[in-house]
Amino acid sequence: MVINNYRQGSIKFDMRGVRVSAEEIIFYTGLILWLAQFYISRTVFLDLFGGRLITAVRYFCMLIFALKIFLTEKNVHLKAAAVFITAAAVFVVVQRQVNTGMPLIQVLLMIFAARDVSFRRICKVSLWTCTALWVLPVMIDRVGILQLERDVYKQRVREFLNFNYVSYASIYFNNIIFCALYVSTEPLRRGKGGRAAAQKTAPWSLILLLTAVCTWLLIVTDTTFPFAVGILFIALYVISVKFRIRLIPNKGTAKKLVCSCYAVFALVTYLMCKNYNWRIPWQKKLDDFSHSRISLAFLGIRDYGVHLLGVQIKENTDVSVGRYFYIDSGYIKNLLGYGLIVFIMIILYYTIIMYAAVLENDKVLAIWLFCMALYSIFNNLLLSVSENTALLAIWYAVGLLKWNRKKVRRGRAELKKYRMSLLSGEQAGKREQIERTA
Repeated sequence: MVINNYRQGSIKFDMRGVRVSAEEIIFYTGLILWLAQFYISRTVFLDLFGGRLITAVRYFCMLIFALKIFLTEKNVHLKAAAVFITAAAVFVVVQRQVNTGMPLIQVLLMIFAARDVSFRRICKVSLWTCTALWVLPVMIDRVGILQLERDVYKQRVREFLNFNYVSYASIYFNNIIFCALYVSTEPLRRGKGGRAAAQKTAPWSLILLLTAVCTWLLIVTDTTFPFAVGILFIALYVISVKFRIRLIPNKGTAKKLVCSCYAVFALVTYLMCKNYNWRIPWQKKLDDFSHSRISLAFLGIRDYGVHLLGVQIKENTDVSVGRYFYIDSGYIKNLLGYGLIVFIMIILYYTIIMYAAVLENDKVLAIWLFCMALYSIFNNLLLSVSENTALLAIWYAVGLLKWNRKKVRRGRAELKKYRMSLLSGEQAGKREQIERTA
């Protein structure tokens, strides 16, 4: 991305076409393999490839991201951070706490490796990869080659579409919606003479197609939360981008409230779950509406508590071997599992990205992040690149903030220069008046 013309505040994107650097090829290779192993582990194909092969691919992806950091990163501090993360990964493996610590370390390696890689291109690679990996099991299910049994419970018929859990197809398709609309929208650029050129937006045909597939998933899987989030994002996109109605202000108190949405939603979720009482009718109805997510989060807080470094949470999704217990809320799960320190870092991480998106008027990314903040109340997508590619937008956000700072400094320098010119003009006028008087 090439940023120029600070005075007009325009952004001009790199138009190099298909040219890709070596460091991008390394990162995209790791990203594609990561997405492939993730989808295989969540579909009926897991039995075909086996869990050991998936684990081996996952560690191979970590090696690719580490090599990308060591071979291409020029910042010594980032290299030191990568060494620390790798050492922490070895420690976690030795301690056999893989389920708790390893996913976080894997995501951190991916985030460090995404430096100097275009976020828009990351979304494009994620879009096409996830679309292919999503369509394959669904198409096989629709053709009838391989189908999982339907889930029938209290007159509620739900189809798996060859995914291991009934809501996976809807949840993963939402990320396809986010990436598709993001890469189809070009930020406002300047034309000749500084005039604003027409903004490229997603075509109506794509919007209608995504809406139709999202609605079809609601019918066959009966998963309401993913459908609500997907339709909400599409609706906000149409209002904000297609109709150009300002929904997210970038000035004043409203901007601060929008940028702090992750912290606000996290605090509200914690207080709501900690103080849950099934005897209160409206709380019981809210828990039933969330499919017992609030009551399960309440049990998690009660049984494990909040610690600085987190605890090992024992969950059970098989009713036949004991009582069902699984924390779906992303805020509560990360708070209990990783601890207060890491959880605050996660909230700050997303707040920085949200602040940059709102400040520089990246509407699509801001809407995307808002939907993820809202959805994280009920599902854990905060640290999943496969379900939330916006996780890798940190370096793009840092670049926007640096550009804004340079723009502000340049504006201040020009203002100071203008004031000095006025002051020198006034002094010259006084000098001339004194000479005339003499």
